[in-house]
Amino acid sequence: MPLTPLSASSPQSPLSQRRRRLTVSATLIAALVGGAAGTSAYAAPATTPKAAPAAAPAPVPAPDMDGVAKVLDAALAKGAPGAMARFSGPEGVSIRKAGVRNRVTGAAMDTRARFRIGSVSKTFSTVVLLQLVDEGKVELDAPVNRYLPGLLPDERITVRHLLTHRSGLAEYTDPMFEKTVPGFEAVRKRVFTYQELVALSLKLPRTTEPGVAYKYSNANFVVVGMLIEKITGKPVATEYENRIFKPLGLRNTSYVHPGTRISGLHVRGYLHPDEAGGALVDSTEQTVSWAQSAGAVISNPVDLSRFMAALMKGRLLSPRMMDAMTTVTPTDPVNGRHYGLGLRRYDLSCGVQVYGHTGTVQGFYTYAFATRDGRRSFAAMANTSNKGEVNTTLGGTLEPAFCGKKPATARALPTPTAPAKAEADLPENR
Repeated sequence: MPLTPLSASSPQSPLSQRRRRLTVSATLIAALVGGAAGTSAYAAPATTPKAAPAAAPAPVPAPDMDGVAKVLDAALAKGAPGAMARFSGPEGVSIRKAGVRNRVTGAAMDTRARFRIGSVSKTFSTVVLLQLVDEGKVELDAPVNRYLPGLLPDERITVRHLLTHRSGLAEYTDPMFEKTVPGFEAVRKRVFTYQELVALSLKLPRTTEPGVAYKYSNANFVVVGMLIEKITGKPVATEYENRIFKPLGLRNTSYVHPGTRISGLHVRGYLHPDEAGGALVDSTEQTVSWAQSAGAVISNPVDLSRFMAALMKGRLLSPRMMDAMTTVTPTDPVNGRHYGLGLRRYDLSCGVQVYGHTGTVQGFYTYAFATRDGRRSFAAMANTSNKGEVNTTLGGTLEPAFCGKKPATARALPTPTAPAKAEADLPENR
């Protein structure tokens, strides 16, 4: 459903309509992790954990872009050929870049260039599906098999479980990419059907009972893509285009599948092998068919910032769907990580909470986040993967971007612990 023009009876609420105030928890951590908070317009299933407690949001200081630049340099020192970041807010637009976007030609990193955004695609897919909920075409707490009869072996798995990674569907990419480079080369040009990917997941043991625990799995968003296509009768590419890309004027964003090329000005991605010191593998050209609606979107920093800002400002979803999307539950024992519906929340050391998603696809790490009011947005990327130190380091851009410059007398924060291999190191779409 395009944003413009909107009829008076449209279920999509324009920016001018009343938006509910979202209050958020005051968890302060240095590690870069998260989701979102609020009160859902839908009754959550009994198995859904209680959302994080609410508190007043912290003020957002001016960005420290020199601090961002230092983090980008650190990412290069850890093994990224290049890295870049873009901040947009009341203070204006600021960009920082380091290294190269092409190791062969030596072309410098360019914030206008397109790249593969990996799991940030999941937020795009979620927006489309929640628009369909607003249109009355699907229910969040209905069984998936109501819309895709016989697809899943458990009738208890709901649409909400998919969007929150609480379905228990196994991560089929774990065995697929057990050996990073050989696994990638085996699927680089392969074209899967949705059904084939679901079948790969169902061959593996379930990770949890439906609704009981958060277990990240690309299989969830493969099924989300199937739902979108079954309900609308159109390819996900068409729904992305009509509902998000065109209405927001995202001219550098596209869903590329099963094609392998990134058109126009773009960044080349480089995959680190498992063997220390091994030569980097240029992974730019690939179908990303192993991910599809879980991760085959291509974009650039300008468009990602615009998308996240528009989403948080309520330009894409009604207030009740924003409440549902930003209602989060912890995903780790210390309540440092949170996940809502296709959306993460990161709680920063200054008390600011930002919403968005991270992405990992062969050759690229991406962070795309915004404040809850959408006034400030930020996107960062590094053109490598299977190098967890780079991913963790790149995530460090969020602190200076949203917390500003630390006073000289401020107590030094501990260095963020590198995420577990399943979250940062595997060449999967995270």
